[in-house]
Amino acid sequence: MIDKALRFLTDEMNAYLDLQNGNPAGESLIVLTNVADDSSGGWAIPPQKLGVSLINIEEEKVFKDQQTQFRNAAGEFEQYNPEIKLNLYMLVCANFVSENGDDKYEQGLKQLSRIVSFFQGKNVFTPDSSPAMDANLKKLIVELYSYTFEQQYNFWTILGAKYLPSVLYKVRLLAYQEKRLQNQNDAITAFTLQTSNL
Repeated sequence: MIDKALRFLTDEMNAYLDLQNGNPAGESLIVLTNVADDSSGGWAIPPQKLGVSLINIEEEKVFKDQQTQFRNAAGEFEQYNPEIKLNLYMLVCANFVSENGDDKYEQGLKQLSRIVSFFQGKNVFTPDSSPAMDANLKKLIVELYSYTFEQQYNFWTILGAKYLPSVLYKVRLLAYQEKRLQNQNDAITAFTLQTSNL
């Protein structure tokens, strides 16, 4: 599900960038990738591209579902562990330094600005509003996430890469329900009253 959510959002961003750049049949400008390359210590994002990376996963506890009993088509009650909802932290980085060393910094900022515009214009995705979305994803809410300079420094230090212009988004409410049966009971269909003779 995590892969489907990030692939879907990457494809949506690519479609928007193609439209904005007047390049409908062009090569993808944004790729789903790691930020840093462990072997070389450099960036894993190709030159002249935007990179989308998953940097954190957290459980959404505010909207935690407590329901464990579900009624099936036969009228029986089945018990599953409660559904969990996850928040994904998605980083979009601009690596606009060409292979010959030419700096395309402004071009990178322009493309990054277009990503901000895209999610400002549409930040809620459902299968009804986005036909390409997997129906199992149900609903994704994308919110801009701000962090302090200290957090930013720590984050890039942990990644082991030099800073790139970037924007961080929180993708909310990716729902997981394995439906691994824990217990099953027949539905109550009748009551019998017993009276005692005293």
